Amino acid sequence: MGFQGSSKASDSCCDTSSPALTAELSRSEEQAILRAVQGYAEGFIREDMRFLLNLWDDRSPDGVSYIAAELDEPLTTRAELRSYYQSFLDTLIVYSGDISSPRIFLRGDMAYVFCQFNWVYRVRAGGAELAQPTRATFVLRKRGGRWLYQHFHESISFHYEAPAAPSLVGTVVQ
Repeated sequence: MGFQGSSKASDSCCDTSSPALTAELSRSEEQAILRAVQGYAEGFIREDMRFLLNLWDDRSPDGVSYIAAELDEPLTTRAELRSYYQSFLDTLIVYSGDISSPRIFLRGDMAYVFCQFNWVYRVRAGGAELAQPTRATFVLRKRGGRWLYQHFHESISFHYEAPAAPSLVGTVVQ
């Protein structure tokens, strides 16, 4: 997007078509949806509260909901979103939030997006740069020509390898 610390989401997700595109989703709609999703990382990188809040469709009669990975309860109002975002802006410096593996499903004026974010950040008080992969699910509604967040759910991603099955070699079964 042309600013220092760009999320680079366009490098990994936005230059190729999503494998889950429905027939009615045009290339320009796909790009608009992906830009809306990319906006989440951009808002934190730019430390722009207004930008972050304007991603949400807070005029929706259905309301909005955000389920953050570290919270037990969803955020459902603009005031709750503002407080949550401010706590992050006050304590973290976000360097990037690269998006990968986007899958888009379009249903009328609603889009469902599943993707991975790879966050790179540092605590403002000092310390090492950290990387945190997350999974994200967005529900967006097209309103006034823009794709706005209706619902967003994120969870921490981690690598898990199931333990190997016990070997039965040399075991006598009776």
